[in-house]
Amino acid sequence: MNKPTKPRRSRQVKLAAAGTGLLLAGALAFGPAAVGAAAPPAYPAAEAHKPTPIPDRLILIPTTTPATSQRVSWRAEATADTAQAEILEAPRALGDVKPAAGAVTTVRALASTPVNTTLGYASTYHTAEFTGLKPGTRYTYRVGDGTNWSPWTDFTTAADGFEPFSFIYYGDAQNYIDSAVPRVFRQAFGDRPQAKAIVNAGDLIDSANSEEQWGQWFRAGGFIDGQVNNISIPGNHEYSGGLSTFWRPQFPYPDNGPGNAELKQTVYTLDYQGVRFIGLDTNHQSNAALMAAQTTWLEGLLKDNPNKWTVVTFHHPVYSTTGTRNNPNVRDQWAPLLEKYGVDLVLQGHDHSYGRGNQVAARRSATVHNGVAYVVSVSGGKMYALNGGENWTGNGAEVRSTAQNAQLYQLIDVAKNTITFEARYADGQHHDGFLIRKNAKGERTVNDLRTAENTVGEQVSVDKTTVRRLETVKVSAYGYDPGEKVAVWWREQDDDRRGGGRNGTLIGYEKADELGRVQESVRVPASARKNGVYVVYLDSEHQKITSPAVTVTK
Repeated sequence: MNKPTKPRRSRQVKLAAAGTGLLLAGALAFGPAAVGAAAPPAYPAAEAHKPTPIPDRLILIPTTTPATSQRVSWRAEATADTAQAEILEAPRALGDVKPAAGAVTTVRALASTPVNTTLGYASTYHTAEFTGLKPGTRYTYRVGDGTNWSPWTDFTTAADGFEPFSFIYYGDAQNYIDSAVPRVFRQAFGDRPQAKAIVNAGDLIDSANSEEQWGQWFRAGGFIDGQVNNISIPGNHEYSGGLSTFWRPQFPYPDNGPGNAELKQTVYTLDYQGVRFIGLDTNHQSNAALMAAQTTWLEGLLKDNPNKWTVVTFHHPVYSTTGTRNNPNVRDQWAPLLEKYGVDLVLQGHDHSYGRGNQVAARRSATVHNGVAYVVSVSGGKMYALNGGENWTGNGAEVRSTAQNAQLYQLIDVAKNTITFEARYADGQHHDGFLIRKNAKGERTVNDLRTAENTVGEQVSVDKTTVRRLETVKVSAYGYDPGEKVAVWWREQDDDRRGGGRNGTLIGYEKADELGRVQESVRVPASARKNGVYVVYLDSEHQKITSPAVTVTK
């Protein structure tokens, strides 16, 4: 009878185990040596950013007719005779699935501009414009020289008229563009992949004519720039003895500004799905003629504006958030127009911190105003300390939210009757937000996003604090949802201080209007005690707020 044999490990298993040991031993043996070894040399910027025949730095540039046309610019070693683009309505598939005959349209570049760089070579930028497109239609395009092409990339034309959409806004990138900025751009796009535009409020880079920094900026955005329209204006760091030589070749914006040669394609406007975007150039504050030209042009655009919403962007803030900075020429010339014509958002940079506020005269309650929302933000890694809001309070304004030592991005969602604005940190966490409501008359409220803290307390306004029995008190409050049902109570102040208990006397129910306002006339009950102290208490699903104390004299 055969004896059972002892199982044997295969030679392969033994070798595998031995190999694992060798790998582990190798890791232990070589790890410390690698750490202590001399660092490898930095890869030369001249090699890292050198152009090739393969297109790079693709970026979508909006036109004045975004429903039927689209510009794109790119960089490549190609001649003016060969630079071209191809476009077709976005197919379900490419590759083995070839476009049908006649589906692809070829468009020759309308401009090819070489720019001498700091790295010892020229970078040539090309611009193509697609025309005759269908509104609200997804297209696929690529750029190249007929042989060397970019990947196929998709974009969607604007709707012909109003349609809800989202866009992203950044303050200064400028510093740490290759390390700290990319995660902000990617996080923002991850949060709003459907965004139709990106607004940059200047100082995209630090040195106006640095090929290396422009290369880093385009790499930070990556594929995003090729499929989302870019709306940028120059900051002071886009100037060095004049406007950056890269600006106009990279950003061939509409040439529809005031007409001054110095302002070409740094001051421009476009209408997109119910929003009028206006870009201004604050780098000419000491030039009275150029400031006056922009002021006159700006007023014309605001006075004759068929769009419900208006967004203005420039670099140097109306109200500075850091240091002793001050821009009186910007504030004195433009702020009165922004307020007079009801601009909704003013998006700014320069101060490397976050600040959001409004003029004090526009304040309507603790959480609501009806004026312009001024915002300053930063997306890059260079930070400045806040100045306590002195430039705001010293000029009739108030800062409502601030942040320092933080990189941020802003998500802006446009709807028919609302704009929702949210600022988030680089890690995606919420920092600040507000909701703009506007009715058909152009009346507006700007509401802080609700929190547990800002939906209670003394937020009801009354027109008098000393009354007689049966006298009428005019009451107003804000911050509701349109149509929200609100119970109006008259109750003793001591009940209010105790935080509940008896609600008092029910006066009646009101519904908030389309702007979230409640405006009511309250008759003082006959049962009110002489010398009694009362409050008007408004109770609803979203708010439980009271008025200041009201004393009954007789």
